Amino acid sequence: MAGGEAIASPVAAAIGLDVGGGAVKAGGVLFHADGTLVQAVGPGEVRVRHRVEADGDALSELCAVTARELFHELRSRWPQVPVLWGVSAAAWIDPGTGHSLFSPHLMGWRDRPLPQDLAQSLARLTDRPVAGGEPGRPSPQTVPLPSVVNDADAAAWAEARLTPGPGRDDGRLRSDRMVLVAIGTGIGGALVRDGAVDVGAWGMAGEYGHMTVDPSGVPCPCGNTGCWELLVSAEALATRAGRASARTAIDEALAGDADCGRAVRETGRWLGRGLATLAAVLDPSRFVIGGGVASAGELLLAPAREELGRHLPGGHYRPVPSVTVATWGNSAGWVGAAGIALERAGWSVSAAAVD
Repeated sequence: MAGGEAIASPVAAAIGLDVGGGAVKAGGVLFHADGTLVQAVGPGEVRVRHRVEADGDALSELCAVTARELFHELRSRWPQVPVLWGVSAAAWIDPGTGHSLFSPHLMGWRDRPLPQDLAQSLARLTDRPVAGGEPGRPSPQTVPLPSVVNDADAAAWAEARLTPGPGRDDGRLRSDRMVLVAIGTGIGGALVRDGAVDVGAWGMAGEYGHMTVDPSGVPCPCGNTGCWELLVSAEALATRAGRASARTAIDEALAGDADCGRAVRETGRWLGRGLATLAAVLDPSRFVIGGGVASAGELLLAPAREELGRHLPGGHYRPVPSVTVATWGNSAGWVGAAGIALERAGWSVSAAAVD
């Protein structure tokens, strides 16, 4: 997202935080009367690494410290503009309350009332009360409750609502059925139908990473065995390549290292087999692959497409969904969280201004 003349007159602003295993990514957006989001000037995207997945209080405190700096930046530049905040988390989130029901990777945020918890953490840091009253119009002297959503749902919202492409026509939504698969510490996922994220009956839809693909495989933190994400995640790729991290494996594969290249392609094949199962169940028009592992690009996606075509039921007699890399990359979670917070407060977001 980019600045420009529109930065002079926002009507609202929002902070987004994307909380995953190992890092919190965050940033701020400005919202304009024409429905457009523009990235707020300032420090840009913030990334804070952490090792407090098992400590819920410490993780909430880290989020509050990160949000405090962004709130200060936005309120000092636009003191008359209401500032909201949204949080996307690698957890199963109750869509009505924002309560974290369970998380395989954020152990300290299992069964936790995150909106209240996060707001109280920020209130303690700023010595301001938690806001009540009309949503979307918080006083600068209070701390608003954050909107809390699943991280993949937030990323899918950003991809579907803010990206020109198959799901949009001259800025208007048109018929589209998109499945997002975000590959990082684990696999997050979401189904988007005509611009709306389908969160399921209990907010747990899209946990594609926990499909069993190898019943004799190793145990997963979710309690299952042989989950898809154990074969496709960043850790799986790093282990397969014999490298310290997926980032190193991908960089070396793209530079021509044969062992790392084979590891990325094998990861892509497992990705494609899982996509075939999802296509059989959901019948999407397209798959969008996000998360850090997607930075391998065609080295990952080409074998995934081959396996998708090979294993798709009735593949010779039906359209095969496209498979592309996500447009928003690692920013999708926090951008989506900020956009959803604005929409829940009554602001209608329609596009993003992008260089």
